[in-house]
Amino acid sequence: MDVHAPHEPIHSAKDFFLHLFTITVGLLIAVGIEGCVELHREHSLVKEARATLREEIEHNATALKGASSVVAEERRNIADDMDALTKIEEHPLDKTLQNASLTAKYNVQGLNEAAWKTAQMTGALAYMPYKESQRYTDIYESQHDFLADQQKILDDEAAFFGVLAKMDFGHGNVTPDKASAALERLGVWQAHLVNVSLMAKLSLMNDSAFLEGKEGPTDLHEDLNSR
Repeated sequence: MDVHAPHEPIHSAKDFFLHLFTITVGLLIAVGIEGCVELHREHSLVKEARATLREEIEHNATALKGASSVVAEERRNIADDMDALTKIEEHPLDKTLQNASLTAKYNVQGLNEAAWKTAQMTGALAYMPYKESQRYTDIYESQHDFLADQQKILDDEAAFFGVLAKMDFGHGNVTPDKASAALERLGVWQAHLVNVSLMAKLSLMNDSAFLEGKEGPTDLHEDLNSR
């Protein structure tokens, strides 16, 4: 923005105030135009952020539905493993129980957050109403909790296979000591699966509520003894 001195000499107060008025109007127009341009940029930034965030949330909602099914299957597998090992621990002389097989695995579910990170970096969230910005924050915090709980499952898986190696599972009969050691690790695994299941459900409910224009849930609970 450039401000130029008058091209002609000022001969009176009238000329002075005329030039002052001209400069003031010019400055106000320039500031107004600059403000309109900035406002348009902010509106465009927010509009684009809303569209990409909604698309990403829709994608993650679909992924979380699949994750919930996978976690439910894993909980059933772990429960069956624990039942088999408990029977061996309680009836070590029953040779028929030695034929039981264990199924222990977990498939990690990834979620997208590129739109969320972009909205943070570009400052789009700062231009949104506080309630709307907080809603997005709640959605992605639930998502991060779900991803963090999945890491615990991977640690449980590693610890469980460590027990199998240490106790030499697969060579000879499963003794009560072997069964007890494996049961302890599976119990921790099962508890963490409950947490993963809850976070998957909570995150999915938040996503679905947002997409339907409704308020999301604040918490969920589940009986740790349930299988």
